[in-house]
Amino acid sequence: MGHYESFFITSAGASAAILGLLVVAVTVVNADDANPATRELRTVLAGSAFVALVDIFIVSIVALTGGSVVFALASLAMATVGLLATRGLIPRAKRAGNFSRGSRTRTLNIAFASISVVAYSVQLGLGAALLADTRSGALQRALVLVIVALYCSALGRAWVVTGITRRA
Repeated sequence: MGHYESFFITSAGASAAILGLLVVAVTVVNADDANPATRELRTVLAGSAFVALVDIFIVSIVALTGGSVVFALASLAMATVGLLATRGLIPRAKRAGNFSRGSRTRTLNIAFASISVVAYSVQLGLGAALLADTRSGALQRALVLVIVALYCSALGRAWVVTGITRRA
């Protein structure tokens, strides 16, 4: 796990910084829009991005405290949190109309929800596998790549939340 130390240090700092920026961005863009449906869409997307970034932060910082067992346990715990949070956010997204046929971002919203379920499920499975085989470099690398995938997902959601593409 030592060769991932720099990655985890950087990842913990970056995820904390992005979490702070996400909170500010949601506050600013929601203040600009009186439409409750748009605000709810943004809130759900921001919530799912927040969960992914917290996962990254906790796994990265906890992984710095020990070896592959600690990394596996942190991954298992945060994957469980991520799946539970996603389970709670999906009905809220449905009520907000994020998946309705009339939503202009329907496909993207379905993709984001699916990516969350898949990413956390993969993280859960890989965490359990690493716990069973703590010396596997391939499993460690795969879990690090899950963190990268969670970053991509969270940044994509944050991009949509800020409405940058609509403001340009």
